Amino acid sequence: MMRRDDEDQAAPGSSEDAQTIIDTALFAVARGASDARIDLLATESVHDQFLPKIRAALEKPDWHADWQREKVYLLAYAEALGRRAAMLAAEDGRTVITRQDIDAAAIKMRGYMPIAGRWCPR
Repeated sequence: MMRRDDEDQAAPGSSEDAQTIIDTALFAVARGASDARIDLLATESVHDQFLPKIRAALEKPDWHADWQREKVYLLAYAEALGRRAAMLAAEDGRTVITRQDIDAAAIKMRGYMPIAGRWCPR
């Protein structure tokens, strides 16, 4: 007989699951950004970039096993995104990361982190 926890893990992910994973990504971006602050539009850009991939990954009934195995890649990608965005802001003499910094960092990272997989933008 299947336990309730097993049933939950075998079902497609919910919008709450997606939000939890987005929050994990945002936390990792902030960790990568170190002392730089991230403005609201930059946060929205991270959300907009990650959400379609996360939603697609959550459609699989066994998404939870994939997430447990692959979350390290999302964390690495998001931290690198935060570091790159902070460097771009610093090059302009700013301590605040903007949407443009996040977007430019994502473009610069394309092709450099192919391991990011199903959870991260490409």
